[in-house]
Amino acid sequence: MSCPVVVPPPPETFAAVLEARRSRRRMRRAPLRQLINMLAYATAPRGRLEGDVFLRSRRPGPTAGAFHPIETVLVDWRGHPRVMRYDALSHRLELLAVSNVEPLRNFARACADMLPEAQGTALVFIGHEARVTAAYEDPASLLWRDSGALSQTLFLAATAFGLAFCPLDILGREVIQAIGLPRDAVATGAVLLGRQR
Repeated sequence: MSCPVVVPPPPETFAAVLEARRSRRRMRRAPLRQLINMLAYATAPRGRLEGDVFLRSRRPGPTAGAFHPIETVLVDWRGHPRVMRYDALSHRLELLAVSNVEPLRNFARACADMLPEAQGTALVFIGHEARVTAAYEDPASLLWRDSGALSQTLFLAATAFGLAFCPLDILGREVIQAIGLPRDAVATGAVLLGRQR
């Protein structure tokens, strides 16, 4: 699905956003459009290298070599579980096929155990080692650094948009199992996102 035009957050000083940033353990569900708008604002390319076979781009969050090897997958398990990938390069949302629903149920239970008062949508960060192997000798460490940088960028963006954001103490491996990604896919973190209560 093509996503709507991105609307920036209300004007605010960086200092105010930084001071307001807090993990919110209580939240309610936010409309998908609002979540995608924040995600796109925080991750959409602001420039690309012309003719580059690696599709490197300049985005708000830092990354090793402009590779951006971390993808963001949205997981909504209310009713029929949905797993969607946001493609920042094309500004599209892709509905992914779930081949095994049981790992998603386990993931949902783990989220509920950690944040029982949260009714949000999960974002799972999935790193692809092959994207950085061509340029770096130790790509695994870069996935973890890039994942942390992406998480912080999204955290600040969510705060600017007035959304609730809370990092989770799980990686999201269950999502990889549910959608059957290739071997080089590595779950590097998960967060819950929603509206503030």
